[in-house]
Amino acid sequence: MPVEVKGLDEVLKAMRQFEPDLAKNLNKQVRAALAPVQKKAQGYVPAEISGLSHWSFATKGKQINAQTSAFAATTAKGTRKFPKFNGVIVRRGIKIHIGKTRLNRSGFIAHYQISNITAAGAIYETAGRKNPGGSSKSKSRNPNAGKHFIDSMGSTMQGQGKQRGRLIYRAYEEDKGKAITQTIRAVEMSIAVFRRRAQAQTLRSAA
Repeated sequence: MPVEVKGLDEVLKAMRQFEPDLAKNLNKQVRAALAPVQKKAQGYVPAEISGLSHWSFATKGKQINAQTSAFAATTAKGTRKFPKFNGVIVRRGIKIHIGKTRLNRSGFIAHYQISNITAAGAIYETAGRKNPGGSSKSKSRNPNAGKHFIDSMGSTMQGQGKQRGRLIYRAYEEDKGKAITQTIRAVEMSIAVFRRRAQAQTLRSAA
């Protein structure tokens, strides 16, 4: 799913500087191309996860913040917050981002990306990708805790290799790459228009 267009950074930088209307329109087209995948991924977020009541967080009467959406967990690196799952928050966290980013495990990356900005969403997306039966390094007293956690997700992963998941990657796999194709087409068309404008400006200046 990573997509590279040679010289894209330089062209977009020049486009934003000299043709802001073109850059703005390109971003609009890209959002429209990625929106169906975003919407489908959001639709795969369960309201709650049966069998993992202790991982869920009820929001009724409570304000969502970093403290109320997580509980303390002890790890090899000390105590840190392990995110609680709330379907509403995870759904809102699946966003389209415009701009250069780095590859991560919660979304697919090009110069534009769809990612899940919530930790709980990233866990739901990828839990069991590496170890379907749970990690052998688990600190839980229950040797089957990891497997139970993964099995309780209630949804199988779709995609290939490291690009497998239950939300964004599943939606992308079912999209069959149409979103990426439309994104590349929008970028290429915008670059062509930009170059024509630049050439026309050069000719006018020469005259």
